[in-house]
Amino acid sequence: MHRDDWSAAEASAAQVLREQGGVAKLASFLGAGLSGYQVAALLRRGYLDRPRSGWYVDPDLPWRAKLAIRVGGVLSCVSACDSFGLPVPPGRGRLIHVLLPNNAPRVRHNRDRRHYVAPGEDLEVVRHWSTQEGTRRGWRTGLVETLVELIGCVPDDWWIAAVDAALHRPRGGEPLMSNDELRLLREALHPSVRRLLALVDPSAESCLETLLRLGMERRGIRPVIPQFVPHPAYRCDFLVGDRLIVEADGEQFHDTAADGIRDELLTALGYRVIRFTYAEIVEDIEGCLDVIEAALAALSVL
Repeated sequence: MHRDDWSAAEASAAQVLREQGGVAKLASFLGAGLSGYQVAALLRRGYLDRPRSGWYVDPDLPWRAKLAIRVGGVLSCVSACDSFGLPVPPGRGRLIHVLLPNNAPRVRHNRDRRHYVAPGEDLEVVRHWSTQEGTRRGWRTGLVETLVELIGCVPDDWWIAAVDAALHRPRGGEPLMSNDELRLLREALHPSVRRLLALVDPSAESCLETLLRLGMERRGIRPVIPQFVPHPAYRCDFLVGDRLIVEADGEQFHDTAADGIRDELLTALGYRVIRFTYAEIVEDIEGCLDVIEAALAALSVL
């Protein structure tokens, strides 16, 4: 085939994938004017990937998405949440969460598209069943449906952390979740779960801040002011009481030397600073809260 013909075929295939959300059946390519020979050739040349017979995807899709399509569904719940860049509990991402149509007669193995699983097989996949019949567009559930599915698979505090992150407005950007989507989420949640939305705080800049804030609320530690500005050059995660500053240090992008300089300035201003690491907050939140309560008690007798 002439080079120009290949360029046209590649452009047509790319257009089909864009229109179908990165995933398309063979019939969609044929309907766009491509031949079966051209589709097979694009597959061989690496312009397409085929995780399942008759289904083609953008090769750049996340590998978990390709496995979800191979199984017969789309990425959902914890796996979709992670693909949106929202926080999930450590270790939960090892399993692949897949939403399947409720009328799916058989489910394929995530490692072998030719093998249909029996009950108890393929323990790497967590299956969720949709209330809708038929095939979905794209490779993952939408943001609202992802958060609805997530509620049953993670602790409440982590679910709130995911919603916090979805609603957080980054500097110079827009939040991932719109007000309309938040309204749809509220409507989709069971009344017993909807109460959790009252605990959401989009000002949180990380899941660690959410976990600490919720923990302090449960313990009755107050007053707590998030995103406290003690000095024009600095903003702190929390002011607890009158003089205790609590910082949640993430796993990455942390400058220990700069933190030391900042802590010296805050100490000179009359504050005590406590810092907790990612591991401390995620693995021992109760221990962190004990430290905060002890620090408040010490400050009260000074």
